[in-house]
Order: sequence, then C-alpha cells, then structure tokens
Amino acid sequence: MSRSTLDMPILRSRRHRFRRRLRCRSGSNAKLVTDFYTQAFVHRDVAGASQIYVAESYIQHNPQVPNGRAAFVDTMGPYVKDGVTFRIGRVVAEGDIVVVHAESIEKDGQRSAVADFFRVENGKIVEHWDVIQAIPADTANGNPMVPGTATSQAPGHR
Repeated sequence: MSRSTLDMPILRSRRHRFRRRLRCRSGSNAKLVTDFYTQAFVHRDVAGASQIYVAESYIQHNPQVPNGRAAFVDTMGPYVKDGVTFRIGRVVAEGDIVVVHAESIEKDGQRSAVADFFRVENGKIVEHWDVIQAIPADTANGNPMVPGTATSQAPGHR
C-alpha cells in the first residue's frame, strides 16, 4: 500500500473539518453583514450600523467613497437619509466574503440592481466592493434582476 493511500482518511478528515469551519464562519459572517445592511440601508441608520459592524480602518473600493468608517458614514449617511430605499434579494457567503444582492430605488423611482461584496475579519466588516446596474423598464425576458423584486416588462408581454 502506498503512503498516499494510507494518508487518504486523514486528508479527507482534515478537508471535512475545514469545510465545516468554513460553513460556520460563512453563516456567522452572512448574519453579521445582513444585520449591518438591514440596519444601515433598509432602516436608514448608517452611523449606528457602522459603529457596530464596520472596522475603523474600513477599505473602500467604490471610487466615489473614501476609505475609513467615518468617511463611509459621511458619504452614505446623507444619501440613505435622502430617501433612497433598499430591498435585499439574497445574501451569499463563502468564508470571509459576503455578497448582498439588492435593489435600490432612488426618490425619482430609478431602480438599480446592486451587488455589494464585503470582507469580514474578526467580527467586523473591513472591506467593500460594489457593482451597480440600472434596472430598465423593459427587458428581453421579463425576469427580475434581483430575486424577490418587481419584474421588468418584456416587450409584447405587458
């Protein structure tokens, strides 16, 4: 019997423990980010949510928002208070990365699909990336761009 055959149960056991830890960490990180997103964007309490969930040295990859928790609050607080609304469609987590797929609706009714990527470290959000796409009134398929939100109309299907 080769050494690799003898090591297989040990390797499988290590892989299983790693996957279990990853699932547990993913679940707690998903809850942390969902709680943050709900408080900050759905309930419009950016400052309060940031104080609880965001690291002071927060790294921001959106080119319109500076780094740091205070800069995030200064930029996003007024924007959220000004009347934009958010609906969470789904949350996906793997290890330290959590993605929130949401819909934002501006005061003028303009809808956007948003994918916010967060990195969590030691129970705090430490980094953020986002992708934002306008939701058109008409689409080729009529399917919603964000799960659980209003569908767009496919041409000829009104």
